[in-house]
Amino acid sequence: MVMNKYIILIQNLSMDNNNKYIARHVFALALIAMLFLVQTETFAQTNNIDVTGNITSSEDGMSLPGVSILEKGTSNGVSSDFDGNYNISVAGNATLVFSFIGFETQEIAVSAQTSMHIVLLPSAEALDEIVVTALGIKREEKSLGYSVGKVKAEEFTRVVNENVLKSMSGKVAGVTINSTGGTGSSVSMVIRGATSLSTDNQPLFVVDGVPIESTDRNNGGIGSRNLVDYGNAISDLDPESIESVSILKGPSAAALYGSRAGNGVVLITTKKAKEGEAMSVTISSNTVFDVPFKFFDRSNRFTIGFFSYRPEDVGSNILPDIAYGDGPATGPENDKGYYAVQFDAPLDANGQRIPTELKSYPNNIKNFLNDYAITTINSVSISSAAQAVNYRLGVSNMTHEGLIPNSDLNRNSFSLAASSKLWNKLTVSTNINFNHSFADNRPAGDRGTNPLEAAYLIPSSVDIRSLRDYGTGNNVKRVIAGTENPYFLANEVNNSFSRYRVYGNIVANWEISDSFSIMGRYLLNKSDEVRETKIAPGYSRENNNGTYGISNSTFLETNMEIMGTYKKDWENFSLSSSVGGNILYQAGNSISNSAIRGAGLIVPNLFTVENISSGALQYRNSRSEKAINSIYGLVNLSYKNMLYLDITARNDWSSTLPAENRLFLPFSFFKFLSKRSV
Repeated sequence: MVMNKYIILIQNLSMDNNNKYIARHVFALALIAMLFLVQTETFAQTNNIDVTGNITSSEDGMSLPGVSILEKGTSNGVSSDFDGNYNISVAGNATLVFSFIGFETQEIAVSAQTSMHIVLLPSAEALDEIVVTALGIKREEKSLGYSVGKVKAEEFTRVVNENVLKSMSGKVAGVTINSTGGTGSSVSMVIRGATSLSTDNQPLFVVDGVPIESTDRNNGGIGSRNLVDYGNAISDLDPESIESVSILKGPSAAALYGSRAGNGVVLITTKKAKEGEAMSVTISSNTVFDVPFKFFDRSNRFTIGFFSYRPEDVGSNILPDIAYGDGPATGPENDKGYYAVQFDAPLDANGQRIPTELKSYPNNIKNFLNDYAITTINSVSISSAAQAVNYRLGVSNMTHEGLIPNSDLNRNSFSLAASSKLWNKLTVSTNINFNHSFADNRPAGDRGTNPLEAAYLIPSSVDIRSLRDYGTGNNVKRVIAGTENPYFLANEVNNSFSRYRVYGNIVANWEISDSFSIMGRYLLNKSDEVRETKIAPGYSRENNNGTYGISNSTFLETNMEIMGTYKKDWENFSLSSSVGGNILYQAGNSISNSAIRGAGLIVPNLFTVENISSGALQYRNSRSEKAINSIYGLVNLSYKNMLYLDITARNDWSSTLPAENRLFLPFSFFKFLSKRSV
């Protein structure tokens, strides 16, 4: 547009001899102006700025992780982190598009702003969505007085994970998920931040109505400094069997489950045959390769020692012997052509140690680990929805080979979901899951027998691969006295386990009338686990022929529950109310036999309890029982789908409290909620 104006101006000038001089100068000025305007516009378009900010939900003010932030019209984009923060470099006149599942997409002009804090609104479709709430009751999300996070089945199978919680990471606002270690280790899930310093703040998991407590402190280990994470209870769940997950946030949302649901509730619904579905067979196979790409930075410039000798200090490029017990990496410089006697120096004909070149090995950790870890899940399911009975039968197998040599994890899963209408008003259904998780070796974490710690302690001037032939007993190859050989720890400290878990329900639902129904169900959660540790001679903290130990633990929880529900709709009002009772019983038992730390075995490499001397045998046994009788009730009243009133209450009588204090009300809330219908 500017260019056209100048052309018109020039064309309108008289080209007689008197005005030629003026015309030439006007044309030159116009050309300079055009170039300036083009350059200014180009600069404005290409001069990027960094835009930072935080993204929250309008429902509860919680930060939203995993929000997509895209510069409109380009492929330039980022995602918000676990705290809802983002940082993106864009043009000053760009428009940013913010999108997240279940929320309305927003487009906001940057207008040279460097800080933009965004509040996302729930989408109309999300508010009308039916969600599963406490006790399996289905309600419209807009009628709830609390926030519910949702994760669908495809999220668990898009990229396979051995633990279902890892697949939920970054997909639900206000939920923080962290793994305490490598594959198979416990995974922590905290809803809306930690509320206690004395507990692990884990929510209660409810799978098809079966309560499962999944602590992230399932650690054990036999022997000195041999701390092993065997994975928490939720790790036994097969990702292939999950249909959907609802996360009830806050104590009011979990009131119907009592005090152990104070950190929130995660409701997991497994797959069932869909109504009207013909018989079908589904086969799936997923494989994931984990390839390490980032390691801790290490100093590789100097070898170990106190004194950084140079040839001019000693009159030769052969330096004094390297003393591997001397302090940090402040010795002679590597990769300078210097020579010195090192820990694995070869011998000459006279048995004298030969100096070798001081080199750095920056890839020691990479060379110690396997090239990749591989996790494979194969599954097959058969489902059918006939008139007489609906069923789904699934079988799944998971295998994992870890990054640390000689580490593994395996899981076999079997699931059955079936239902049948005995007559028009009575439906009987069952969900049964059986899992077997096991491993030949779970590597230790923390200090001591942790192979990765030992690998990082190897000096940078030592090629870690020279330690592969590690030896045994007093002949274990060590760089520094008192330290460990990582290959020995990986192969000769074996922490195996085998855990069987069965959980499920039997449910009967009687629809007495269109308004009134009664549901009764029996819930079971049972596990049996055996852990065994074998440490061969050669570990410095168990230097008396190694050590051995074995433990066995069992856990049982049953719930018997009955609930009556009444629903009625009038012209402007809707009422839903339920009253029920629950009888909970828990029993646990554990037995362990092991050698006292440092006492060792009578005969090396014979791993039995009988090979532990009577004075060195350590025996432990514990038993526990607990019962809770409960009654609960809830009332949901709505007016024109705009005003909602919820009342929930529960009373528990616990066997673990004194008689005069057995009656208590763990949660109760009365909330008046106003929302416009959408």
